[in-house]
Amino acid sequence: MSRPSRKERELALRQEIIFEAAEAVLAERGFHGASVDETAKRAEVSVGTLYNLFGNKENLYTSLLERRIDEVRSWVRERVAPAPTGIEKLSAAVDAIFAYCTEHQRAFRVYVTASHGVEWNALPQFGERVFEHMQAFLGEMTSLCRLAVREGSLPRIEPELLAMSLLGTINSFVTHWATERRGDLTEYQRGTHAILRALSNGRATRRGMATVRRLRG
Repeated sequence: MSRPSRKERELALRQEIIFEAAEAVLAERGFHGASVDETAKRAEVSVGTLYNLFGNKENLYTSLLERRIDEVRSWVRERVAPAPTGIEKLSAAVDAIFAYCTEHQRAFRVYVTASHGVEWNALPQFGERVFEHMQAFLGEMTSLCRLAVREGSLPRIEPELLAMSLLGTINSFVTHWATERRGDLTEYQRGTHAILRALSNGRATRRGMATVRRLRG
């Protein structure tokens, strides 16, 4: 893969600065209260530049959510790669998601506001584009669940259902944390691991490692 040109790097940096500003405005004022003018002012760019890059407010905030979801996916991919078994990869994925939420709390609060409030319902196209990225993430998690099922670390349930259950649990836990604004995310993280252990029924390490050794021949 060729290295991005200087112009491309500068554009990516400018977009990230705008995303940071948009995230702050959206977190403080909500979608309907947020304005392009205020976002441009905080990003120290002209309103014209912002419109040239994103077209309108809806596209700006949709692009922001797409970027953050893809960042979570990147965190997960990096952290699951070294894990030797499917169940350990899933455990690493859980840790990666919670680590991202801890480090980027404002970003996740923006996601929760958009995906669980009136604003999401008011902008169908806003939801559809983000939904596509979430479906891609579900596909990646399904692959991890399929590996764990194959190894015997998870019960023989449709892997996509297992992935939906795991992501649904995480989403519910972190949404509760974000909306209630109390408690520590590590408590929810431990709860998610407890559910994953219950699903594996204590078979993870023994069966998973035995299957990995057999598959590696």
